[in-house]
Amino acid sequence: MIVLNERCLDISEQTMSSLFRVLHAILKFLKHSDSELKDDFICLSIHHIQNMPSVTFHPLHTGEIVNRVKDSRFGFCNDSLHSGILTGSLLQLLCSLLEQSYLEGTDGQDMYVKLVDIVPKIAASLQEQHDGSKSLYQYLKHKILMVMMRLKPYMQQDCSRIVCYLKLLRQYFHDLLHEPISQHIAKLDNCLEGSPFLLNMVDLVESQDKSTRHLQRQAIYLFLSFSICLSYNRNDGTLQCSCKRDDCLLGHKVQGCSDHCSCSGLSEISDWFQRCYLDMSFDSKSSTDIALSFLALYMEEDDMLFSILLQLFDAPHIFLKIDSINSTELIGAKLFSSIFDPVHLFHLLLLLLHYDHMVLVDYLISKDVGVHCAQYLLRCLRLVSQSWHAFVDDSMYLTKIEKIDCKRQRTSRDISSARASSSNEYKNGSGCDKEAKNSQKLFLDAKVCLYSLKRTVEDLQKKGLFPYNPKPLLRSLARFEELCEQG
Repeated sequence: MIVLNERCLDISEQTMSSLFRVLHAILKFLKHSDSELKDDFICLSIHHIQNMPSVTFHPLHTGEIVNRVKDSRFGFCNDSLHSGILTGSLLQLLCSLLEQSYLEGTDGQDMYVKLVDIVPKIAASLQEQHDGSKSLYQYLKHKILMVMMRLKPYMQQDCSRIVCYLKLLRQYFHDLLHEPISQHIAKLDNCLEGSPFLLNMVDLVESQDKSTRHLQRQAIYLFLSFSICLSYNRNDGTLQCSCKRDDCLLGHKVQGCSDHCSCSGLSEISDWFQRCYLDMSFDSKSSTDIALSFLALYMEEDDMLFSILLQLFDAPHIFLKIDSINSTELIGAKLFSSIFDPVHLFHLLLLLLHYDHMVLVDYLISKDVGVHCAQYLLRCLRLVSQSWHAFVDDSMYLTKIEKIDCKRQRTSRDISSARASSSNEYKNGSGCDKEAKNSQKLFLDAKVCLYSLKRTVEDLQKKGLFPYNPKPLLRSLARFEELCEQG
């Protein structure tokens, strides 16, 4: 490992890549054998990676590139490829070092925190890989996002680091952040069911989009997680901040670090949402379609589904924060917090699951996502009991969105005829009647599903087949049943 810190040694990129792969293989062996040397190896590896010379992250400097292009013995494409393989080998090792929280205690956490500052240096290598091998470029983006996700728990106490990572996401992953979420849903309306053309089209879409959807899920999750963390600054002193502050932001006089970071986070969310859905008019159907497409994107990976759903519990707090700032520049963030209202998302999740309570049971007993699913259901049921009328009458949520959208369109002076016709429908009463019927159906279907879930979990508990104590969940489901019976 001393080789990693040697600046004077003339070591080729292939040699460095091989060294990282050897370290990765050693780590896998130590984890598999549960060796006592594992923790020492992790500490030693992290220490040396932290102290590597910066040239390791950027082996191709501008002057070096010019010289290599002039020299017929070298090919720039090969150098770029070798550099990408070196970066990939390092990222593979980092992902394994961060796979689980092996190091307990302050010392171990401090070591992981120091790794946070290395990621932007590694991410800078993406620029030279952009025009190279597409598969290598996708692999590097995936690994960088994975490292960021695993470092997230160690950086959320420092605003400046969160701001740095948001900048990194905008710079290198902007295409994923702003790509329409519904774009990946194949439009198969003009293919007959059972047609071989249907199968070919589905296979083609899947093969082309699977990796892109995975990267998009990761990028959007990190972006929203960091932005919400800044936005919903609880003023409890847990967040440290060394970022530069402006006296005025979003037309609002900033009061200290906490206020500045909140404004920055809200601005990030608002800009992202406006850019993704700039030309849309948010009636009941379009806003629901946005939320459904978002959920459908994440339902392809169960662990990420519940991670993003748990994160979006803070969406209503964003709405309250915006009200305290009173800035017309944050309409996008206000729409975001309303469209991704956790009570409404719960309705839509059950809808996408076809109200099949056994799917929820499978989630709950899953080794990978069981704990997160239980956390999500507990928080949902608690929120439902606190916002009972909103859960029973989902049209309250849609009315709120339409009011915000009217304000947005008045501000931009762009009221479309489609929007006007939608408003006329509501004035005539047909729209209101339709929404009321839909809301009632959502509630009744959810009620049946959750009743069935309660009975099944009770049966599994009696037979001793539930993998953990489900009593807190059963109490919440019993409370839900009481509220239903009270009407």
